[in-house]
Amino acid sequence: MKALCGLFALSLGLLLGCGKKVPEQQANVPDANPPAQPPVKEPGLPPAKPKVEPAEATLTTGMEAALKADEAGNYREAARLYTVELAAEEAKPAPSWVQLSYLHNQLGRALDNAGLYEKALEYYQKLLAIVLKQLGQEHPDVATSYNNIGLVHHKKGEYDKALEHYQKSLAIQLKQLGPEHPHVAFSYNNIGSVHDSKGEYDKALEHLQKALAIGLKQLGPEHPDVAFSYNNIGLVHHKKGEYDKALEHFQKSLEIRLKKLGPEHPLVAGSYHNMAYVYSAKKDLAKAKEYWEKAFEIFLKKLGPNHPNTKLVKGQLDALKE
Repeated sequence: MKALCGLFALSLGLLLGCGKKVPEQQANVPDANPPAQPPVKEPGLPPAKPKVEPAEATLTTGMEAALKADEAGNYREAARLYTVELAAEEAKPAPSWVQLSYLHNQLGRALDNAGLYEKALEYYQKLLAIVLKQLGQEHPDVATSYNNIGLVHHKKGEYDKALEHYQKSLAIQLKQLGPEHPHVAFSYNNIGSVHDSKGEYDKALEHLQKALAIGLKQLGPEHPDVAFSYNNIGLVHHKKGEYDKALEHFQKSLEIRLKKLGPEHPLVAGSYHNMAYVYSAKKDLAKAKEYWEKAFEIFLKKLGPNHPNTKLVKGQLDALKE
């Protein structure tokens, strides 16, 4: 049985700084992460064009409904609502680039979380073109776009493309935000996860430990992003056969997610899945079945029967019956 390193290991896409700020009670989506900092002036870059638009996107009733669906893990419904809002904005005589960037980001993220990776890439690429034109090549929001594109390539198993985009994101963040900014931690986390997927476990742990240290210092021990770091470190220990260390880190991740996200969030199911996988490796099949059943119940309810994560966990439960 194969460990799931997509939804459960990654998905740390960030909300663009030019977008509307949203609640933190969400993971696997941009809102779990702190908003991007205001633009940093960089010598040598052309001055930003004066903006007559607001710095943040204005949330319509439909966008607020999409956010609620997203926060509840109803990603397909969120994508449907964002699609309607995007079409309405694009139909205006003079669409707002701020609104467009926010909607492309949110739509790409919802599609990504729904497992529709090609469509997610389409909207993330459009978003990148917008922010490059409006903000220049070294703006933190451009780094966010590179990060999100990297996330999707990683989930598709395109590891070299994922690393390429993560490295571009990290270079901008280090220059513009500094070495201890939470967004830098996200990049370390994602780079570490790619090395994990490639079987380069020492490199993976090196980057993941950097991410955890920044998260603990800057965000505190109960932030959902710290849960991501614990989860990803656990994945590496599991692949190294260090099962007790893996369970220790998965349990820490689960405790944070239960407290911050609630018992029916897809990321909670991700923690259950990873713990079940470790128990399976330890030949404790009763425990494995217990946790896979918990994961399956949540995925089925929140993501539907055709989502890759639901199918994966169902396959693992079926295998236990054989």
